Amino acid sequence: MQYDKKLLWKDNEKQYTDQELFDELNNYVEKGGVIYVGTDSMLYNDICKFASVVAIHSNDQKIGKYFYKRASLPAKKYKKLQNKIFEEVDCSLEIARKLEKIYPHAKIEVHVDIGIDSKCKTKKYIDTVKGWVNGLGFAFKFKPKSWASSVADWYSK
Repeated sequence: MQYDKKLLWKDNEKQYTDQELFDELNNYVEKGGVIYVGTDSMLYNDICKFASVVAIHSNDQKIGKYFYKRASLPAKKYKKLQNKIFEEVDCSLEIARKLEKIYPHAKIEVHVDIGIDSKCKTKKYIDTVKGWVNGLGFAFKFKPKSWASSVADWYSK
């Protein structure tokens, strides 16, 4: 899924176009900061709410900030867990690829909402998703280290 370009990024204070988001990240990236991208979703009866996050965090730069974007899609396609998880990953990768075009030397981590705990239903997708994310050249993080997808969870509800 690609987010509608009319949908703006938010940071709980103001709204940003894609270009304004890139401008916000510029100084941080120039100083070697890592960009963290994560997506989560919540399935309801007739819609599935997706939220994606672009986050920056650096103790050295004394910064911690995130931006989020949301969209709601018809639920029918996402009733199957695999479809929902793969859509979340695809959203994050679309954003990561856009960021990579703007900042080709930036380190970008993709945080996915997949766990390896034996009770976790998403465990079976970890190898596929890891290969997908790493194959596109991005660092891969999963639960419990995928904190950017946990931030997205706050906005998928």
